[in-house]
Amino acid sequence: MSTPSPTTVSVLTPPGMGAVATIAVQGPHAWALARHFFQPASGKPLPETPPLYRYYFGRWGKKLVDEVIMAITGPHTVEIHCHGGVRLVRCLVEELQAAGVEEKPALTHPLLRLLAQAPTRRIAAILLDQWHGACATAFRRVIDQQEPAALAGLARYAPLAHHLAEPWRVAIAGPPNVGKSSLLNALAGYPRAIVSPVPGTTRDAVSVTLAFDGWPVQLIDTAGLRDTPEPLEAAGIAHARQWLQQADLVLWVADAAHGDGLDVPPLDNALLILNKCDLVPADRYSSYPPQGLLVSATTGMGLDQLCNLLVERLVPDPPPPGAPVPFTPTLAEAVQRAWHAWQQGDKATACQYLQDHLSQAEPPPDFFLPVRYTNNTRTDPSSVVSEAGLSDRTCK
Repeated sequence: MSTPSPTTVSVLTPPGMGAVATIAVQGPHAWALARHFFQPASGKPLPETPPLYRYYFGRWGKKLVDEVIMAITGPHTVEIHCHGGVRLVRCLVEELQAAGVEEKPALTHPLLRLLAQAPTRRIAAILLDQWHGACATAFRRVIDQQEPAALAGLARYAPLAHHLAEPWRVAIAGPPNVGKSSLLNALAGYPRAIVSPVPGTTRDAVSVTLAFDGWPVQLIDTAGLRDTPEPLEAAGIAHARQWLQQADLVLWVADAAHGDGLDVPPLDNALLILNKCDLVPADRYSSYPPQGLLVSATTGMGLDQLCNLLVERLVPDPPPPGAPVPFTPTLAEAVQRAWHAWQQGDKATACQYLQDHLSQAEPPPDFFLPVRYTNNTRTDPSSVVSEAGLSDRTCK
């Protein structure tokens, strides 16, 4: 005789301050608990059986009472949408625990943790596609049917796995007084870095995280590169040189008016940005290196083109809606190894790599996703999830 599954309580919203929190009660006694703790604002008693997909407004709790919206989202699932204070949520959970309910952590699966931290709608849409099985389905097509196209699709988007949780890092570098800090401020839309005509003003790296066409990018303003005997500035310059090696992309800024910085260091990931072009007559533009992009941090000239170029370099092949994307570095590594083995003609090893990681690619079973999205989520990919606090730099 099987033991009945316990009734559990899970906090679906990520920890922290917020206006609203969501608590899910799941199990055979979920509705009985709802009838015990919830009082409808209408004054009418709740029915004996749960009416699926109904919402009620009222009060929840015995010791601590909060105004909530209660949703019946499944035959044995009740969601409580309450105020989001950390202590309030904890009190409601503890009251359910006192009634015999087991607390079950909700954000144990990588997809759930990533969704809770998704900084933009575009990233959230990609993760939701994997929630609905895009990645796992592609894994099974390779394992069961040995479809090379499915494996090629996984390998194609594997590099994105490293940036679904962490932004791309773009270093703004160059000599002193070429307008690096001004460029950072112009892209951010507010004065993030101090701007001064005095060389060496920027010592430590100053960063801001923005969304470019829905992709999260951390811009890092670095100290101007030059030889200096001043120890503090020299330490900042050493830090700046480290960013040249660590960044996913380097915006090498030159002064178009005075010619400082036109000699770009030998970096494979550098874009030449010719700043202060507003101070130069237009008939001189043709004399600059053809690979350079003319911009003005003061007037905004060329900034839209810079945004587009930045996205093209960081994400040259964005996935379409529904595409399978390995969503963790571990899955991405397994896919890349499988792809290498497949190209070497070793299909058995390739399939085994994916088989060993299939369970990690699957969305968690028996978990009710509180908000349902469709692929139409991507109709505005440049929009930013407001909770992340990112400024959106929309590309045109």
